[in-house]
Amino acid sequence: MPKRLVISGKHSTFALEPFTPSEIRQIMDHKELQKTVNPIYLTAKSTLGLLKKAEDPDAMALLPLIGLDTQLEEQAKTVPPAFWPAYKIAQLSRYEILNTAALRSSAPNIVDLPSGYSPRGFRVSSAGKRYFGFDLPAVIDDMAPAAGKIMTPEQRRLASYHAVDATNYASMKAALGDVEGELCIVTEGLLCYFNDSELEHMCQAIHRLLSEYGGTWMTADLSILRIYTLTYSTLTKEDERVLMSRIKGKGSNMADVKVNQNSLFLNGEEGARSFLEGQGFTVESEPVTLYLPDVPGVTAELRDAYRQMNMLTLRAASAKTARQAVPELPFAVESTVRQGRLVMKVQGRVDTLTATELLEAFQKASPQADAIELDVEGMSYISSAGLRVLLIMRKSVEAPSRFKIFHVRPEIKRILEMTGFDTFLLQ
Repeated sequence: MPKRLVISGKHSTFALEPFTPSEIRQIMDHKELQKTVNPIYLTAKSTLGLLKKAEDPDAMALLPLIGLDTQLEEQAKTVPPAFWPAYKIAQLSRYEILNTAALRSSAPNIVDLPSGYSPRGFRVSSAGKRYFGFDLPAVIDDMAPAAGKIMTPEQRRLASYHAVDATNYASMKAALGDVEGELCIVTEGLLCYFNDSELEHMCQAIHRLLSEYGGTWMTADLSILRIYTLTYSTLTKEDERVLMSRIKGKGSNMADVKVNQNSLFLNGEEGARSFLEGQGFTVESEPVTLYLPDVPGVTAELRDAYRQMNMLTLRAASAKTARQAVPELPFAVESTVRQGRLVMKVQGRVDTLTATELLEAFQKASPQADAIELDVEGMSYISSAGLRVLLIMRKSVEAPSRFKIFHVRPEIKRILEMTGFDTFLLQ
């Protein structure tokens, strides 16, 4: 029987457990392939659910067209009723802070990365700005048609949704098309899910875009995750740690990744600033309260507590500090089965946009094979989505000796080592 990989720690303990029949069906269902390689989409649905609870009218119109997964509905039942008032106020505040940042920007083009199931596109397009919703294919497949059913003709003219990989400059550049004018790139709830390799590649991609178009990158991700605990502790006079102990790991479990485990979160704001400056950005910091409009439930005391959280505004430094683009081969995968041994040759980037193709190619060939050889000489990058596919491949064979990866380039080996997957995949 195929096995499930259980990972604990960053460089850590690996154990194999059998897949359940339902897990096997999920992986083999074509409609679920995108979600298999990128389970982070679940956190985006939870955001929309909270905005609906906060009675945001756009969220209330969207949610019936999107729906919530059973996993989210079951998880919501574990949240004590006393927490919901704080959850609703915190979510609405977080949403409105980034809305204000986007609308106050002098840039005519707002890039929402990730857009999730947020109704931000409604607000931005209503203000006469162009809106580009960037997210995972699984999210865009749901969101684009749903928004199209609700938006006015003028909103539809200004707003568009695109499947991109945040670490992939070419995908975002293509999605922008013939856009003119500066960009304001806003990121909300994204950065905490990246490993350091993904974070570096995303910074490189954003730097290139801002170098070409001008504009800013705005994010409150470094501190705004505290908005839930600050809201709860201020309203109830209880210690923040009470709520933290209840929600710890919730987002991580849904997304199947460890959160806040990269260079932006491990060394405080000064460490994050140093990292971002090293990626070629200038960094300005100011309290998020400068972007917080009047929000129902946000008292003067709560607004004062929110001053602990900061908005970062980043700009690309001079062109001479920009990273040079490295030519990459287009993604391709070749598969052959020889005497029960599956031989796969993979080239190009294996990220959000291509990991599904690799998984699909593997599933078509795997029933005929009991051993796997993977040639990655032409692979230029692999994200966490790609790593999930490699783990599915590895779990499909019984013995470690039946799975081998050849011709691992230094940059790919570095990613495997950074994530701890080298101890399992590189035998």
